[in-house]
Amino acid sequence: MNNYFIIGKVNEGKSFLFNLFSKTHKTISNPKANTTIDVIRKNILSENFEYNIYDTPGFYKLSDFTELINKISMLKLDNIKFIYLISSFTNEDLKICKQLYSKNYNLLLFSFKKIDEKDYISNLFDKTFTNYSNNYPTLKKYLSNENKKQDSNIKIENKKIITIFGKENTGKSTLFNKITNISLSKTSPHLHTTRDSVNWDIQYKNQTLEFIDTAGFIRNRSNRKNLVFEKLSLEQSEYFIKKSSLIVLLLDANSESRLDLSLIGSLSKRNKPFLVLVNKIDLIDNKTLYQQKFLNYLSSNHNYYSSLNIYFISALKSSKSKILQIVSNQLQNKFYFKTSYLNKIVKSINGELGKIQKNSKEFKIYFITAFTVNQKNYFKISCNFQKKNIKVHIKNYLSKILIRELNLKGVSFNLIF
Repeated sequence: MNNYFIIGKVNEGKSFLFNLFSKTHKTISNPKANTTIDVIRKNILSENFEYNIYDTPGFYKLSDFTELINKISMLKLDNIKFIYLISSFTNEDLKICKQLYSKNYNLLLFSFKKIDEKDYISNLFDKTFTNYSNNYPTLKKYLSNENKKQDSNIKIENKKIITIFGKENTGKSTLFNKITNISLSKTSPHLHTTRDSVNWDIQYKNQTLEFIDTAGFIRNRSNRKNLVFEKLSLEQSEYFIKKSSLIVLLLDANSESRLDLSLIGSLSKRNKPFLVLVNKIDLIDNKTLYQQKFLNYLSSNHNYYSSLNIYFISALKSSKSKILQIVSNQLQNKFYFKTSYLNKIVKSINGELGKIQKNSKEFKIYFITAFTVNQKNYFKISCNFQKKNIKVHIKNYLSKILIRELNLKGVSFNLIF
């Protein structure tokens, strides 16, 4: 498949052109310089043609472009082609285009407005789109014709979309780069480093997984200095969350807050599978104690609208295979229940338990929630008994009812009260 990178100096309109093709996955197009800081990909697909198009950071001079071309080379793609966007052709543009020409890259010249051919060297380009006041329709038609499918009956690949979401500076881009094995998303301790949602595909166990790195949600209002950017970034995040097969909420082990609970509650209401990764666990001294406190914190402050799946990781030190295994397990997870559904069956469970209770105070369940921690499944039972007073035969019978009602044969789980 052909990969077309839109390149050009700062503020030439690269993001605007990308958005004309993309329509849905729009990057932030803004007059402010250096708005785009990552390489953003969109697959352009129809019954008749298919290709990838990329938005890229702008550059001022040849040395800046060298940094970009090195980043593109790291992607290890075949069939790389460039759409060079200009408003006027300068000496710096000439240097860059000569360099691309010398490396035998396929190079297209594009301008939104009409430019006279005598103002550039046409021999450097495989095709030019500078003849009209609006050259976009001509470019679009050209790319459609150049990328026709050989077989129109090819089935569209059923890929899974995994969106990484969370507060600012939790390590989302670090995690994304670890998974994709390339430094595609810029990392920095500064707020709002990721603005556009960055996406990339990987192959794992005969399955295509598309990972999305989204902009961080800035919790402190006093730090929200780029309100326009943040609004557009969150709109992008919302778009991918809606399309997701799985949402990954990344939390910071060193930064617990009420916002963690708010984000968990918001995502759990969406009726989509999601998991919680608590990052930077490598910075915690007593990990066992921390994990227990974390779970107690969640269980005492959150009502669990749906099953929570929690893992403690280090985006820096955990292996790529471990993280992908967690994601794969969650995509196939059978231990996922809406709390509203669990509580619908509480009345019938209490009725069945009442049949085996004789000459003792009746054991009664108020509500049930479910969660997974480091691949261990739990039902939390809120009831009228203290844990030490619950008899073994009640626990065993309750387990059998849950296995039957929730089709959990062969799935291990623990009951906590």
